[in-house]
Amino acid sequence: MPIKDYFKILGVAEGADEAAIKKSFRNLAKKYHPDANPNNKEAEEKFKEISEAYEVLTNKEKRSKYEQLKDAQSRGFDFSQYAGKGQGARNAGGQDFSEMFGDIFSGRGGSKAGGFEDLFDMFFDQGPKRGFSQTEYAQEGKGAKGEDVNVRIEIPFALAMEGGETIVKVPRAIDCDRCRGTGAEPGAQVSQCEACHGAGTMQFSQGGFVVNKTCPRCGGKGSTITDYCHQCHGSGESQEIRKIRIHIPEGVKEGEKIRIKNEGNMRSWNKERGDLYVVFKVEKSDTFERRGDDIYFSAQVNMATAILGGHMQVPTPEGNIEIKVPAGIQSGTSIKMTAHGAKNIKTGKKGNFYVKVEVETPKAESEEEKELVRKLAKVKKWEI
Repeated sequence: MPIKDYFKILGVAEGADEAAIKKSFRNLAKKYHPDANPNNKEAEEKFKEISEAYEVLTNKEKRSKYEQLKDAQSRGFDFSQYAGKGQGARNAGGQDFSEMFGDIFSGRGGSKAGGFEDLFDMFFDQGPKRGFSQTEYAQEGKGAKGEDVNVRIEIPFALAMEGGETIVKVPRAIDCDRCRGTGAEPGAQVSQCEACHGAGTMQFSQGGFVVNKTCPRCGGKGSTITDYCHQCHGSGESQEIRKIRIHIPEGVKEGEKIRIKNEGNMRSWNKERGDLYVVFKVEKSDTFERRGDDIYFSAQVNMATAILGGHMQVPTPEGNIEIKVPAGIQSGTSIKMTAHGAKNIKTGKKGNFYVKVEVETPKAESEEEKELVRKLAKVKKWEI
């Protein structure tokens, strides 16, 4: 009982990466798609076969399990005696094969028998032929929540630090007003999909799990159309642009996102509108640098203040603050101001504000200035 060769089915080399697998699947799917081969059972079965291979090889967990079993066969394991036996099946050397693979393929971790038998359904050329079949469940997505929408907006650094409000334009899917979401040209004949028998989904069985997938022939609609809508070209949807006022959290940083409930897509079969996710891009500041929740600022200090110490005013995103400069500070030293940084939108805590000091070295231009520097050098015993 040879294991199915999914790599050969898709026409790719063993060890092929996901990109190569996807490329080959797209080409084969176009060739064998039921719409391109009406009433062709052979093409329909081929389409199911390549879909099954694609499902396994593009899923890391499923592919790992499949390759383990395939490797076992290449090392001489004969599976023909095990189909349907489940727990207790042994190889010629008396080793319990279900013990070796049951925990891997059962999906249950405990009882090995059911899952061990199920692996034959999925990975072997013979045995129960479940594969894709009509599901008893309603179309995946119908009656459920609409799809979520993601938008990305760019905001100024100051607005990200302070928080506030802005208006975003959100493209949302709605029913086509010509065909009212059916995808059919008004007056066109709509027939029940022969592949899924109107369910909109097909059932995929593997390793003890049953997964429902959108029917590849009708795209989940449960029906096929003789003449597609001239406005939406059969998609059944159109698009609206909605302006939504959103609140920008104080301290939001690059890449963070917020959710606005019930502002996503909604089609005629959805019971509830999807959500809107707003992802933020923050403009760079000419004055400050943000690292996590900490803010950095570079300030120049004259030599007198650097030597004697003192106070100075520095800008922060919250406004100017006065900081103390310790006597003898060296260029490149940072002064830390606790909790004067950016606010974390999750914890509500603020980062720190760091002032990096750069000491100015003036040029002595007059003889009087030069003499003062010589005297200081003599006192400090500097070599000049």
